[in-house]
Parts: sequence; structure tokens; C-alpha cells
Amino acid sequence: MNIKDVLVELGKQMGLDGLKLDENRVCRLVFDKQYAVDIEASEDEKIVHIYSKVTTAPPEHRDEFYALLLEANLFGKGTGGAMFALDQSQNDVYLCRALSMDSTDYQEFVNVLESFVNHVEAWSKKIESGDLSREGASAEMSSDVDMPGPDSGFIKA
Repeated sequence: MNIKDVLVELGKQMGLDGLKLDENRVCRLVFDKQYAVDIEASEDEKIVHIYSKVTTAPPEHRDEFYALLLEANLFGKGTGGAMFALDQSQNDVYLCRALSMDSTDYQEFVNVLESFVNHVEAWSKKIESGDLSREGASAEMSSDVDMPGPDSGFIKA
């Protein structure tokens, strides 16, 4: 499915008629009047990037902060399959996710977007509260993706 059709359908579902990419191939949605999520298509519109600024990197305890985000990035366990990234020029931390529109249908797009927004909200609240402890961070923010346990029957090499 192509991104233009996805946005038209999403707009209908959300009551936002005319939802589309702008001249820069970007569409911004704001959830709960505070979580801005950008949907940006590549030039050929085959890849769509979903991203949101979560915070500005803190001036103190940066090693611990970055370690927390990297731990969450591991296999997407704490990010719902998205990843944290740093825009060093602005010192902004983003949560981002890329989708191939060739292999994404409308319902999958909606599911990914919903999970993404939920993770943006959860991480924003966690960071805002100052709770940057690593204990339970992955479990607390875990996605539906579970790694097999040692007794799962998973093939071992």
C-alpha cells in the first residue's frame, strides 16, 4: 500500500479529512496535544520514517542516560521496534522507526503508529519524571516482541 492512501484512510478514521504529505513529504500528527509525531516519506515514497522528539539530552549524567537508551534499543525491546537517535547539532533525542511501504498494509501501519505513540508517551513521562534508572527499563517499556528463553526449544548453535 502506498503512503498517500494510508494517510487518506488514517485521516478518515481519525476525523482528519485531507490528511496528506506536505511539499516536503512530511505529515505531522499531534497526539494528546503534546506528542508531535512526524511521518516522512522517502523521495520514491517506498520508505516511511516515523519519528518524534522525545527530549533534549541532559547536561549531566549523560553516560547513564545514553546507556538507558541503548539498553532500550537492544532488539527493540524497550522501544516497540523503534530506535533512539541523537541529533547532535540540536542535542535532541528522537525515537524513530522506518517502514517499507511495499510490505506494509494499512492495519500494520496503524498498529506500528499506535505502538510508536505509546512508546513516545511512556518514554517522555519516564524522562520527565527524572526516573532514569536502568533497572526494569527494558521490561517496563517492553514491546510485544519477546526473545526466546533458555527452555523455549529454540535452536541452539
